[in-house]
Amino acid sequence: MSRESGKEPLVRFSVAVGGELLERFDDYCDEHRYANRSEAVRGLMRSALIAETVASDDEPAMGVVTLIYDHHSGQISERLTELQHDHLEKVVTTTHVHLDHRRCLEVILLKGRAREVRLLADSLIGTKGVEMGKLVLAGAHPPEAGHSHDQKPPKIKRKER
Repeated sequence: MSRESGKEPLVRFSVAVGGELLERFDDYCDEHRYANRSEAVRGLMRSALIAETVASDDEPAMGVVTLIYDHHSGQISERLTELQHDHLEKVVTTTHVHLDHRRCLEVILLKGRAREVRLLADSLIGTKGVEMGKLVLAGAHPPEAGHSHDQKPPKIKRKER
């Protein structure tokens, strides 16, 4: 892509990999349906950078909490709703789906400082009656004045080796 289209040009660099690591990486690429190794490396780089960002407790974050629970289990729906009401400033939205006669899937979108999002997610996941719960956390820097999605991402400083 050219600069006129709003994308920075790609930079090629080499990585020497062989043996079992390369075989496992190729299996990973196939399993996750990456078009090529470059796409997979870019995806893994993004994941690592996001993980590093949300490792800091004070960084703004967005979290997606997925819960599966038996709604007949001792007022679990009420307890989950009460937890969300106690943290209205962190709960963006929630979606509730009936999986079968007994079980429900709830997806809750949270925002706040990474530590606060993790704590609330842990409370939701740890609620008695939750059969399965998972948090996916991503960095969420607040928009700056004049922010647009067409802006270039900040350059990453390379360490000299």
